Amino acid sequence: MIHNWKEGYGEWALVTGASSGIGKEFCYQLANRGMNIILVARRKTLIEEIASDIELKNGVKTITIDLDITEDSSIDKIYDKLKNIEVGFLVNNAGIGSFGDFHQTELIKYQNMIKLNCMVPVILTFKFLEKMLNRKKGAIIFLSSKSAYQPTPFFSVYGATKVFNLFLGEALWSEYKKNGIDIMSLSPGLVNTGFQKNAGVTPNQKGLMWANPKEVVGTALNSIGIKSSVVHGKLDKFLAFLTRLSPRKLSIKVAGMVAKSQA
Repeated sequence: MIHNWKEGYGEWALVTGASSGIGKEFCYQLANRGMNIILVARRKTLIEEIASDIELKNGVKTITIDLDITEDSSIDKIYDKLKNIEVGFLVNNAGIGSFGDFHQTELIKYQNMIKLNCMVPVILTFKFLEKMLNRKKGAIIFLSSKSAYQPTPFFSVYGATKVFNLFLGEALWSEYKKNGIDIMSLSPGLVNTGFQKNAGVTPNQKGLMWANPKEVVGTALNSIGIKSSVVHGKLDKFLAFLTRLSPRKLSIKVAGMVAKSQA
């Protein structure tokens, strides 16, 4: 377990989707551990406000990069801007979802979802992993989801992208743990963020099934370097385990019922 995060991983943490929700919370909690923060998101005003607050509260440095990371040249722009920066911690957090019958969602939305949820983390990881390997230290987190543990009707493409993130993070954990690189997939369940509203489901509910970003990020940072993947919350861990024991058809049916109840 890392005690001095700057020394253990490197000077800077890069967080995508940093303007709200889980990404925003990663920025605050990593800054609280003494790391300088690179905030990447489309909403310039929001990330600049967060960056100023982080600097004031934690005395760390920040860099803001406002762009749409689904654009073809965006990752190269990020990498070029940070070529002299020691990025020691990468949080592949940015993602989108869409709720509804498969055929009723525009194809371009699926294409953008696959690009943002899958291709962007692959490219960012490929770009920044090499320097981590040269330094023999670093950490990478992939945002998966409890939806990765069973097919989820009405969230079909989103769930499939989260399987990608789960398996990618776990596989890279095995490949690079011997090189001093901590890699992990984080699988939250329902979290009160702006994601639900953007995906077309009911936002900001309370109850056993709902967590807040602070708890989820705490779970991630307490588990990095220890686990290859983590599901946040005792109930969600139990449900993820239960899908392995339940008949496949039953798991799919229940997942669809739960998803539809959130609409």
